[in-house]
Amino acid sequence: MITTLGELDKGLRRREADRRLAAIGGKYLVMSGKGGVGKTTACVNAALAKACGGARVGILDIDFHGPNVAGALFLGGRVEADDEGRLIPVRARRNLHVLTVQHLLSDPDEAVMWRGPRKMRAIGQFVADAAWPDLDFLFVDSPPGTGDEALTALKAIPGLAAVLITTGHSLSLADAAKAASFLKAAGATLAGVVDSMGALECPRCRETIELYPEGAVAGFAQKAGAPLLARLPWDLEAQRLSEAAGKPVLEAAPESALARGLRELAEKL
Repeated sequence: MITTLGELDKGLRRREADRRLAAIGGKYLVMSGKGGVGKTTACVNAALAKACGGARVGILDIDFHGPNVAGALFLGGRVEADDEGRLIPVRARRNLHVLTVQHLLSDPDEAVMWRGPRKMRAIGQFVADAAWPDLDFLFVDSPPGTGDEALTALKAIPGLAAVLITTGHSLSLADAAKAASFLKAAGATLAGVVDSMGALECPRCRETIELYPEGAVAGFAQKAGAPLLARLPWDLEAQRLSEAAGKPVLEAAPESALARGLRELAEKL
């Protein structure tokens, strides 16, 4: 068999990518059974907390149809390529790098209309053929559900463990159960469950209001055989400060209950 220079170069890149992936201490697929449960907020702020602590962190956004990582970080810019044609992740903060399809679009409102095979090829390129720096942690922000993206990431990144975000609503828990079943069938590790948007502090009386049946997510985590990593409250003031400042919650409202929950999540990963 004749090996071309192109094939040889591709093989060398794959081996280099495998070496870099193997050296990453913590690799997490942040996923949810359904949308709108605070998955990207948890992913971005947990990664930011790790970076603020001195770790070298990457965020890979594989939600091609609704990429929100750049927006959650209030991060502009475009992806560029190095001399070898590899994509260069955007430097979001000191020690924090991001690769998202959002930075490949000329119009941020442009819809990405890709079928499964193209999405799978893109994930492979983002993982194996991008100029990632050496990392201590890699967070992969997956779209809701159990589609091609999550399965491809689990196959492409050895040792990728899942963090499952859910609310205590019965429909969210039902979809989370499907996600847990998916992970089991895929032979993946469920590193833990996050109880999101379960409590609200009344802005007038400061009393904590439980929005869903108390203990519902903890019970689900126990049934799934995974630890409950953190409870993230519905913090209206922290979200308002984040939007006003153009910064993630961890930076805009570092003393808020939500920021404390996000730091707890990062500490346990």
